[in-house]
Amino acid sequence: MDNSMPVVSKMYCSSTPAALMIRRRPMVVNGGGFVVTDFSHNVVFIVDGCGILGSKGELMVKDSDGEQILFISRKLFEVLHLN
Repeated sequence: MDNSMPVVSKMYCSSTPAALMIRRRPMVVNGGGFVVTDFSHNVVFIVDGCGILGSKGELMVKDSDGEQILFISRKLFEVLHLN
């Protein structure tokens, strides 16, 4: 039984495999991150949040127009010690 649930709109999904290239952007104060392109060098996705400043453990995935499509945040665990 498949209990998977999409977290991104179907408009960003392909019914066939797609070959993409991932390029790391230079690490700067508010920049860094990754750019995902197809083999025609068209930007498909941009990943922001890898800069020196900003919230640690938070990434923003944007489409080629710069519209935010997915926010990824590291989950913090609270450890409780029970006697």
